[in-house]
Amino acid sequence: HLNLLNALSIIRSKNMNFFCILVGSNINQKNIDLVSKIKKLNLSSHVKLLGRNDNILRVMNGLDLHILSSRYGEGFPNVLAESMACGTPCITTNVGDAAFIVGKTGWIVPPKNPIRLSEAIEKALNEIGSTTWKKRCVKARLKIKEKFSINKMLKSYNKVWVKVYKQ
Repeated sequence: HLNLLNALSIIRSKNMNFFCILVGSNINQKNIDLVSKIKKLNLSSHVKLLGRNDNILRVMNGLDLHILSSRYGEGFPNVLAESMACGTPCITTNVGDAAFIVGKTGWIVPPKNPIRLSEAIEKALNEIGSTTWKKRCVKARLKIKEKFSINKMLKSYNKVWVKVYKQ
């Protein structure tokens, strides 16, 4: 989370208004390393640690923006598709299939680069509420519906199975 926290520190230094929630296993006040990094970067009033939450639909629908700041190791990050399916635009680092999923509906930045991540966050924050933002939200949802729906997945699997069967 250090990449994201460093980017948020840059945003805070520009006196931009934001509030970030972090959700996931071990993302709570018991995580001493994470809590100390948040305090060290003077982000305590801007970042809340929610811990694990199994109601992902409720979480995603409560966000204006979703940020995936992974350094590496992402295959197909479902969390991006989940947020986009809720009409929540995404900023993501270019890891695994993240750029393929988000495409032009959001922002893709290099991993381990808090400056570029902060620039994307700033652009997104400045766009929220505009007509462009509303269109971006619709495009994010439509992309998931059109490219990654259950029906699309089943058709793709069937094509592969037919090819394998014919061999």
